[in-house]
Amino acid sequence: DEESKHFNLMCDCLEAHGSFYGAMPAHAGMWRAAQDTQSDFLGRLAVVPMVLEARGLDVTPGMIRIFENAKDTQVVAALNVIYAEEVAHVAYGSKWFHFLCGRDNLDPKPLFHGLVRQYFHGPLKPPFNEEKRAEAGIAPDFYWPLADEMPPPPAMR
Repeated sequence: DEESKHFNLMCDCLEAHGSFYGAMPAHAGMWRAAQDTQSDFLGRLAVVPMVLEARGLDVTPGMIRIFENAKDTQVVAALNVIYAEEVAHVAYGSKWFHFLCGRDNLDPKPLFHGLVRQYFHGPLKPPFNEEKRAEAGIAPDFYWPLADEMPPPPAMR
């Protein structure tokens, strides 16, 4: 229900600006991930909530500031709703990924790294919202080894 609400909020914002969902290349990412992982449930959990939705935790605060500065209250309100609910979405993905790994006696961290390298097209991009990712149950040693650009913090070396 929340995902469809988020989709509708974004559609309304895009339409208010004369656009539509699907008009921008970034909109294809979730669909591509769904297609790529259609027969791999662990791959789907790794990429959709633990990478793509987790990225929302990283970028949404900055997006909110941009739209606040532009005085676009509709977009700010929509992003605030999405941001408030997104931690739980990432947490559900992480919870079920870890549960299934435990059930099948699989080491979650190297499996996550392998699945992300297999299904996600490109490196993860810092900066990361480490506080919200931790709140969602994703430790830094899951995502920092998959990042380009910046080295991991000293505790990760």
